[in-house]
Amino acid sequence: MFNYQQILLVFIGGGIGSITRFIATSLIGARFGTVFPFGTLFVNIVGSFFIGFIMFFAIDENFILSEPLRLLLVIGFIGGFTTFSSFSMETLLLFRDTSIFYAFVNIAANLIIGLAAVYSGITLAGFMNS
Repeated sequence: MFNYQQILLVFIGGGIGSITRFIATSLIGARFGTVFPFGTLFVNIVGSFFIGFIMFFAIDENFILSEPLRLLLVIGFIGGFTTFSSFSMETLLLFRDTSIFYAFVNIAANLIIGLAAVYSGITLAGFMNS
């Protein structure tokens, strides 16, 4: 089913991703404030871009991403870096405490820009591949 090397790769990637997320959201929150969760939006967009970029190499027949590298980068790092559960909680708090408008802006921005970031990552990887 799984082995200790796989667990270690996910553990290492997830730890680095979580630390990176903490630093990024803290810096962005300090710069732009916390009325709107810009830090979470940022990491979700960047994570979406990188998952598209990296997974291009896992699904393209000419560039097969090794399973250990996929575990480290996609499951571990990006899994630790992106913050969908934080996004969900922050959106609920925006609905409850702040503004229905900001809640819907947060949903739309994460969804639309996140999908565009995945597409951009795949497109860039394909461009670099040609």
